[in-house]
Amino acid sequence: MSASLTGYEWTLLRRDRRAWWALLALAALVLLAFAFDLAGVAAGNAAKNEAARAERARWLGQGEKDPHSAAHYSIFAFKPTTALAALDPGAEPFVGQTVWLEAHVQNDMLYRPQGDASPLQRAGLASPASLLIAFAPLVAFLLAFTAVAMDRERGTLRLALGAALRPRAIVAAKALAIWSALMLALLAPVVAASAVASAALGALNADLALRLALWAAAMALYLGVLTALGVSVSLLARSVRGALALLFGLWIALALALPRWASSAVEAAHPLPSSQQVKQQLQDEAPSFWTAEEAKKHRQALLAQYGAKDVGDMRVDARGAELDLSERHSHQVFDRVLGGFYDRVAAQDRAFAAWSWLSPAAAMQSLSPMLAGSDFGHHRRFIDAAEQYRRALVNRMNEDVMAHPLNGAQPRHTNDESLWAQVPQFQAPQPALAANWRNAAPALAGLFGWAALAAGLLALAARRLRP
Repeated sequence: MSASLTGYEWTLLRRDRRAWWALLALAALVLLAFAFDLAGVAAGNAAKNEAARAERARWLGQGEKDPHSAAHYSIFAFKPTTALAALDPGAEPFVGQTVWLEAHVQNDMLYRPQGDASPLQRAGLASPASLLIAFAPLVAFLLAFTAVAMDRERGTLRLALGAALRPRAIVAAKALAIWSALMLALLAPVVAASAVASAALGALNADLALRLALWAAAMALYLGVLTALGVSVSLLARSVRGALALLFGLWIALALALPRWASSAVEAAHPLPSSQQVKQQLQDEAPSFWTAEEAKKHRQALLAQYGAKDVGDMRVDARGAELDLSERHSHQVFDRVLGGFYDRVAAQDRAFAAWSWLSPAAAMQSLSPMLAGSDFGHHRRFIDAAEQYRRALVNRMNEDVMAHPLNGAQPRHTNDESLWAQVPQFQAPQPALAANWRNAAPALAGLFGWAALAAGLLALAARRLRP
């Protein structure tokens, strides 16, 4: 009975061309956005891989020179983009894609894709996730309005109740028909396309498959929440006009207004310092060059460390020891200043996720990029890995300088590819799903909370339904 009733409701949905064409139009937009984003991800990763190979060859082929000069010559490190960023680019358009690794400085990331973005991309409406989060509520509510409110107006719902059908069965069939239409048109095609594209790009592994499955499950739950809310409001409203007004207002509030308000509230409660303030603090606490007074003080500290009365008595090269001391001091400053800044950005993300109880769209805006591997948590993993690589490279160069102390008028020590090759090629870390669950837990809890609320409203609406 339930399957045939759901099939009947599905047939009725298809008869309303306005709602059906709205559903198909959004489905087409989602697939077009995915194709466009996928092309960008594939082209970007290909360019980064080619540039990384060229950078490695340039590093190895730099010729004979002072090792510390080689640390300044250094290389660029490139951040690969996960294939699932074609579903939800998350923070990717707003953060750099490469970083220059050199001595004394932890540089900013360069080349933010948002600088070359189209107007739709700048508005955040050019990815499958953003389209689904923002406009799936409108389509779901339109389908619910058609399936419930219009049936009440035409009297067909009263006839069904008069035919001894249980109200709960009718409501469940309508909700299931709407949810299955949303799933088949909006979610299934883009998930299948993502799986095929990831396999074609050679990126499909166990971690990505798990991420894709969880992303699809979260989006399916989101669509289920929208379906239940739409059907409940349509049943509880006293008139067709009232139902339409309530559904339209609910879409504006849940999908557009409340997530934006939550974002503004988080920015006000957890403000970030400007980039200029951060750079100035770094320059004040870890300058690239010491003053004469600082150099004298640090040299005395080095003499005491090595038990020498003069630099000529040190077991290591004095210049190399000073460079090493300066570098290691800057590490502490970078960890405190830049690490503190990144912690504040992560705190903003957690604070926004905590607002997920306000709107299911806000919950998905936190959950979706985390599952896709494109949120700030994953970006910071790259920043930290690149910085650790930079420190290892510079430390190795300084160690070689220290190991060759100068005697008298001896020329400055140099080295060649035999040393450069000891530095391994940079490998960007693979995004770890488990490492970022802490940030997404409030969003997941919020989405489940909305699912429980929507299910409760649907049950209440079914109990109040009378012939």
